[in-house]
Amino acid sequence: MQKPIVHGNLKSKNVLLDQSFRPRVSDFGLHLLLNLAAGQEILEASAGEGYKAPELIKMKEVSKESDVYSFGVIMLELVSSKLPTNKNSTSGSVLEHEKLLDLCSSEILGRCGEKDVTKEYVLEYIELAMSCCSPSPSIRPSFKQVLRKLEEIKK
Repeated sequence: MQKPIVHGNLKSKNVLLDQSFRPRVSDFGLHLLLNLAAGQEILEASAGEGYKAPELIKMKEVSKESDVYSFGVIMLELVSSKLPTNKNSTSGSVLEHEKLLDLCSSEILGRCGEKDVTKEYVLEYIELAMSCCSPSPSIRPSFKQVLRKLEEIKK
C-alpha cells in the first residue's frame, strides 16, 4: 500500500493560482526538510493562524485528516472573505458562527461563470467545509469524499 501524501502546512497562503487561475499547492512538506525545531515552529505559526487541527495540539504528527481540517478552513475563508482567526474581532473565528449563511460574503451570491450561485449551493458548500473542520478526525470526510461532494454541488 502506498503511503498517503500529507502536506502538513496547508493554508491559503500556500495555495497559488497559475495563469489560468487553477490552484497550485506550494510549500509542500517544507517543514519535513527542516530540523525538528524549525519544522515545529512553522506548524505552530499555522496553528496561530487558525489552520491547525485540534488534535495537533496534543499530537505533533500531521495526517491526512489534519490536512482535511486545514482545507475546510480554507473553504470557509473563501466563502466568507474572512481570515480564519481575527484577533481584533469580537465575533471570534470563522468556525464559531451559528448561522451558516451569515458566513457568506455578499459577493458570492449571484452569478458565477455560467451558473447562478444560490443559497442552496452556498449552504451545501459551507456544510461540507464545516464537516471538514469537525473536531474529531474520525468523522471528517476524506479528500476523495470532499472532491465528490464538490463535484455534486457544482452540477
